[in-house]
Amino acid sequence: MTRKKYFIKGVIQGVGFRPFIYKLALSLGLSGFVKNTSKGVDIELQGCVESIKDFEKFLLKNLPPLARIDSVESTFIKTLAQNDKFEIIESEKTDSKTTLVSPDICVCKECLDDLKSGRFENYFATNCTNCGPRYSIIKTLPYDRKNTSMDKFEMCDECKGDYTDPKNRRYHAQPISCNKCGPKLNKTIKECAKNIKDGKIVAIKGIGGFHIVCDATNSDTINKLRKLKNRPTKPFAIMCKDLSVVESLASLNKKEMELLESRQRPIVILNKKKKAPLSDNIAPKIGRVGCMLPYTPLHHLLFEYLDMPIVATSANLGGEPIITTKEMLEEKLPFVEFILDFDREILNAVDDSVVQVVDDDIQTLRLARGYAPKVIKLPFKTDKNILSVGANQKNTIALAFEDTIILSPHIGDLDSISSLEYFKQTIETFKRFYDFKAELIIHDKHPNYESVKWAKKQNAKLFEIQHHLAHIYAVKAEYGLSGDYLGFSFDGTGFGEEGKLWGGEIFVGDRRKYHFKPIKLLGGEKAIKEPWRVALSM
Repeated sequence: MTRKKYFIKGVIQGVGFRPFIYKLALSLGLSGFVKNTSKGVDIELQGCVESIKDFEKFLLKNLPPLARIDSVESTFIKTLAQNDKFEIIESEKTDSKTTLVSPDICVCKECLDDLKSGRFENYFATNCTNCGPRYSIIKTLPYDRKNTSMDKFEMCDECKGDYTDPKNRRYHAQPISCNKCGPKLNKTIKECAKNIKDGKIVAIKGIGGFHIVCDATNSDTINKLRKLKNRPTKPFAIMCKDLSVVESLASLNKKEMELLESRQRPIVILNKKKKAPLSDNIAPKIGRVGCMLPYTPLHHLLFEYLDMPIVATSANLGGEPIITTKEMLEEKLPFVEFILDFDREILNAVDDSVVQVVDDDIQTLRLARGYAPKVIKLPFKTDKNILSVGANQKNTIALAFEDTIILSPHIGDLDSISSLEYFKQTIETFKRFYDFKAELIIHDKHPNYESVKWAKKQNAKLFEIQHHLAHIYAVKAEYGLSGDYLGFSFDGTGFGEEGKLWGGEIFVGDRRKYHFKPIKLLGGEKAIKEPWRVALSM
C-alpha cells in the first residue's frame, strides 16, 4: 500500500479533467481525492503500487478533448488509514492564480444529438464540459459558475443533478442550462431565418459578439450592406450549413477540411470556384473566399430553416471592436432590420479566428475564438511579471509569468476611442484572471503608438523594443528557438533606431544586418495602409 501526491498544470479546469481523474481512479481501485486550486489541480492517490503505476501510464492517454497537461509533479507521502473512497472536493482559494483559461470551443457532436429530443431539444445554448463558451463568459479564476456570466441563472433540479454527477458529461460544466432554467432568446430562430430569406440584414448574437448576417446569394442585399457599413470592397466571411456546401463554393484540400471541421471552427480562406453559387460581391475581384461552419447550437438550429450560405461578418464599425450588446448594436448599426439576442452576457468580446493553408502549413491571420487565449510555454522561468502591449495595428497583448506566456485574442487597430477602451479593458481582464501586476512593461519604440502612450503612464519599469526585432523574438518564443538566428521581418514599417521608419529588415541575432535602400515615403505612415505610395515614392 502506498500514497502519492500529484500537482498538475495546464488547461485542466472546466474541461472535464476532474471527472476523468475520478473515473480513472475508481477503475483502478484507488482512494484519495482530486481538487482544483488557483494554480492547477491537486491529486492524492492511495492503493497498491501497480495501480499507482497504471494511473500514471493512463493519465496522459484519452484526456478529455479540451484538456492539456503542461507539467506533472509527484511525490510519495505518508499513507492514511484505509479508505476505499475517491472524492472530488471543492476548489481551493489561494493568493496567486496560474491556471490557464480555456478558449471558447464549438458545440460537440453529443450536444448536437441532444438537440433532437429530451430536455435539450432545440435548446440554442446546449453545452457540456467538452464544448461551449469559456473565455467569453469568465469574470475571474477559478473557473466556477459564480465567476461567470451564468451566475444569474439558477440551475433546475435536472441540470443540478447532471452538474453534481462525476459520471455525467455535464459534471461541473459551468454554463450548463436547459430550456427550463437557461438563457432565453428574444425572438424565434424561425423568424430570424424568414428575415434572412426575405433579403433583410439581421444581427445574430454569437459566443463572443454579434454577427451581421444576410443571404450570401442575394447581391442586392449585399450591395446594400456594403453601402450602409461603408465597406466597399473588403471581403465578407460566409457561414455554410455543412462541408458539402463549402465544397460547392470552393476547392478544398485535406488540411482545409480538417480546419473547417476542427473544434476551433475558424474562418478558412479558400480558393473560390469560378461558378460558385454565391454573389460576386462577397469578395469583389478576389479569387478567394473566407468560409466557416456553424459553431454554436443556435447556428445549427438556424440552418434547419436555411438552405443557402449566409454572410456572417463581425458586427462593428470599421476599425472598432466587435459589438457584444443589443443596445450598442442599435446605436452604432441602426440599419440592422432584425436582431436575434439572448440574455447571457458576453463578458469578454472575441472575434472569429481567420486562418489559411499555405504549402500544407497553417498560417494564422487572426488569432481569436477557439485559439485564444493562446499559451506558449518557455524553456525557463522569468523572475518578473511582464506585460507586453503590442503595436498600434492588429494589436494583441501578452502576459509572461513563471514559465508561461499568455497571448490575448486579437484586439484590432488602436485608432479609435472604442478600440483603445477595448485594449485597456482586455489588459484589465487578463490582470483580473491571474491577479497579475506588471513589474515590467514592454512596448514599441514608436512614441505615437497609443499602446506606448498608455505604457508610459503606468507605474512600472519600461523596456522598449524595435518593432521588427519584436517580430523575430515572437517567432523564437512560439517555436521554442534559442541562440542566434537569421531573421527576416517584412511587415511594412516600424520605428527604427535613427527615428526613421524602417521597412523590410534582416537580423542576425539581435542586430539589424541588412535592409533595403532607404526611400522617402510620400505621406509618411499613410504608406502603411496605402502601399501605392511606396510604389510612387520609388
